[in-house]
Amino acid sequence: MAEKIIAHRSVNMESNIEALRNEDPNVRWEAARALGVIRDPRAVEPLIAALGDRDPDVRRKAALSLGKIRDPKAVEPLLTCSVKDENQVVRWAAAWGLGKFPDRKIA
Repeated sequence: MAEKIIAHRSVNMESNIEALRNEDPNVRWEAARALGVIRDPRAVEPLIAALGDRDPDVRRKAALSLGKIRDPKAVEPLLTCSVKDENQVVRWAAAWGLGKFPDRKIA
């Protein structure tokens, strides 16, 4: 049973990574959200790339999801996003994501 759950999770993760490139921003937003729920480290690079999405809701959800995954590779991109993103809510989400890392010196 556990093997079926793991296999389903992996397929779902791959589908969501692919959906981050969808034309519809609502699909990209939902994919970024779902990757944060799955919390698989393989989603880190695609979520980092999503921090540059043209839609602020996608960038916000990517930042929140990176905070849930807590992979050290996301620290620098989140820090940059928390300071330089043009959208205040996205900057807040990136700061929130940084605050989820166990090393409080980051935030």
